[in-house]
Order: sequence, then structure tokens, then C-alpha cells
Amino acid sequence: MTSKELTTKEAKGRVLLSRAAGGKKKPAPGATLVLLAEDLEAIAQSDRLLEVQLQSARKPEVPAVDLAQLPKGLLPALGRAFKAALAQRIVDRRLPRTIGALLGKKPLLFFLADAVLPAAGAPARPAAIATDGAARPTAADGPGSSAPVTSAQSGPGAPAISFVDRFDAAFSSLDRASGRLNYVTLHALRAALPDIPRDTFDTELAALRRQRRYSLDPSDGRHHQMAEAERDAGIMEAGNLLVYVARRDDA
Repeated sequence: MTSKELTTKEAKGRVLLSRAAGGKKKPAPGATLVLLAEDLEAIAQSDRLLEVQLQSARKPEVPAVDLAQLPKGLLPALGRAFKAALAQRIVDRRLPRTIGALLGKKPLLFFLADAVLPAAGAPARPAAIATDGAARPTAADGPGSSAPVTSAQSGPGAPAISFVDRFDAAFSSLDRASGRLNYVTLHALRAALPDIPRDTFDTELAALRRQRRYSLDPSDGRHHQMAEAERDAGIMEAGNLLVYVARRDDA
């Protein structure tokens, strides 16, 4: 529908723009949604509106945005419904897989792609140590997840922590930061384990998938436009670019 068509009498009765007209600052391209008046409540609860508002409000130097700032610019009725719906979504931990929140008196929301992650997480469980002091994989690690895979150590002369321990810890930390949605990007996980070569990372992750501990999924492109770095971190299989990791419930 064109701007001219939106000005007709019939359109004005049913069609709304998410942002109020006027104002000195012109909205960025894609920052305004077209919706039907009867769909206002549904749009207020949608992932799309949340992502559009967060993208409009964030700044490179301040990527985390106060919840109270996100409704700015919206039509009053839509802004009120959006703020109430978002507050409830945070309580229910029902955010899109691309967005995280820091809870508190003034919740802050951010895109996971903006998060700076630690080089390596603490191990979920210690590696088994033999009587000679050498690190040994635990039974749960299985083949392809032996201790010498990574160089991370807990101190001078300490045995290396196994890939599975570091991967489990990194996934848990990232998932917790994003609202426990059980969806973490491969890009974020690779960034959390920067000392592991890509080939080794992929081989070890394949072993975890064979053990049915984790699965990989592609992006549907509806809720988040993947950045080039996120696409580059993906794994191509059967014509699909797999970019998200999920922990399996049946593991």
C-alpha cells in the first residue's frame, strides 16, 4: 500500500501506522509498520515490533535500551499496549531468540549480536584426574571430547578442560543471558571459545550432535536479519546454513 493510498477516507478508518506522523526527526527506513486497527493488540505483542523498536532506539555506543524508552515514537494506544506486553514477556521469559534482557528495577534490552562474551566459561564439571595427574575424559564426554582438545587451564600446570565442559558452560551462560530460550548462535559460541580452531570446534560439535546432546537449526529470516559474521560462523549442511544451537531435551 502506497503513502497516497493510506490517505484515503476508507484507509484512514482501518489502517494505522505504528509511528505517529510528524516530528522533526524522520524515522529510519523500516522503522514504521503498517497495521489494521483491529490488529493493534496482536502487533503490540509481536516479535517484529519489538525488534523494530529496539533497532530504532539502540545506538552503537549504547546498545542496551531501557524498557521505558522502547515505546517512544509509537501511536499512544499502541505504545501503551506494547509496553505492557513487553513487561509481561520479560516476566514470562518469552523474548525473541535474537534479544536478551538484563533484569532489574529498569530492565535493559539488547540484541545478542551486540553482546561481548567471555573467552571461556567455567567448566560445568571438572575433568576426571587419574592418579598420575593426567586429565581424562569423563564417561559422559564420549568419543571426540577428550581433555586435550582445548588449551584453557584453571592454573599453572593444571590439566586442560575438555571441549564438552567448556562448550556446556558457554552455552549455559549465553542461554541464561538471552532469557533461557535454548537458542544460541554458533557465532556467539565460537566467540566464547576463541582458542579452539574452527575445524576442531566443528568436529567436537559433530560428536555432541551424534550423542544427541545438541542440535543445529537454520535461521528462518523472519525475526532477525543475520549479520555477515553470524552467517560466516554457520555450518552448511544439505543446502541449509545452520546458525543456531539448541540443547536437546532428550539427551
